Amino acid sequence: MDLEQREYRADALLMRRLRVDAGMTVADFRVKAMVDRSTANKMLRGEPVLLSKLKQAVSRAFGIDSVLEVLHPEEKAAMGAQTSVAPSGSVLEYEVEKYLSGWATTTNGLQYQLVKLRHRFIPQRFARGKCYELRHMSDRERTEVEVYLHRHIEVCDRIDDHPNVARNITAAEVDGLWWVIDRWEDGETVAQRMKAGAFSDYELKVVMTGIAEGLIAMHAEGIIRRELTPASVLLRAKNDQPVLTDLEMAKINKGGPTVAPAVWPDDPYRALEVTGSKEITEKADIYSWGRIFAHAAWGNLPERGKEEIERLTKLPTKTRDVVNLSLQITPSARKVTLKQIVDSLKAWIV
Repeated sequence: MDLEQREYRADALLMRRLRVDAGMTVADFRVKAMVDRSTANKMLRGEPVLLSKLKQAVSRAFGIDSVLEVLHPEEKAAMGAQTSVAPSGSVLEYEVEKYLSGWATTTNGLQYQLVKLRHRFIPQRFARGKCYELRHMSDRERTEVEVYLHRHIEVCDRIDDHPNVARNITAAEVDGLWWVIDRWEDGETVAQRMKAGAFSDYELKVVMTGIAEGLIAMHAEGIIRRELTPASVLLRAKNDQPVLTDLEMAKINKGGPTVAPAVWPDDPYRALEVTGSKEITEKADIYSWGRIFAHAAWGNLPERGKEEIERLTKLPTKTRDVVNLSLQITPSARKVTLKQIVDSLKAWIV
């Protein structure tokens, strides 16, 4: 197939910046680009469109001759373009060992990539790098996302050192990329483990106990995770202990501005009250914990309110009871604490 007849995604953040800098409304862009409403909206939202149409549109609207300038970083990476780190491949005292993911988008709309880093002077030492793309952002846009970029580090500092919470090493901006560098943990995510099917009794007890204990440590510091998902929990290969990571959306109850996005994307693990207008509590994290438990126990994620934990007869009665309480849709109905959850799991003999 001709390259220009394939569909590609534009960088939505860059398209917005170009449009705002040019003083254009969405309607203005549609007129100048000479495209219909549906195509214009797809381009501005970063949804796939024909490359030939995108090329013509940005040329007409912004005077940009090379369509590569507006493509999503992941699209450019697929073409072999350098979109990740400086040509030297160095990040402070580290160098890139391996890319762990393609470019993805956070809840707040920032693009990031996960990278395994190797220490340049201590070759046996590794780190987990999370690299945010800032090169296309204006000074004003960078200022707007500064709190978000620092939240993971702030949370790690408050927790200090807990076996079930990520340990941050440092953070820095290098060549227009913001790097958050954490201690390396060999292993996979809970989401990756779930691809193999339902967890064994041993895995369920160890993993879900560790997640709960990590949340207890966060709550003790006045921090609510808010966006706990299987993809944001690492499992140590040596002992299956979970490590909560990717803490950018955590809410700090005492001190610090909010990092909530204007629009929350769908998340089947997130408590419904998180996206509402009322103050949220630790009960939101208890619900997410319950949803992950249900997924791990069944091997697939049931619909909300249809987890049917009572059918998991392999679980002790007390464990079934606390899991059921954690999964109540209404916060006031979640009459269970994380300590009660941990106590019930530790009493489970597997």
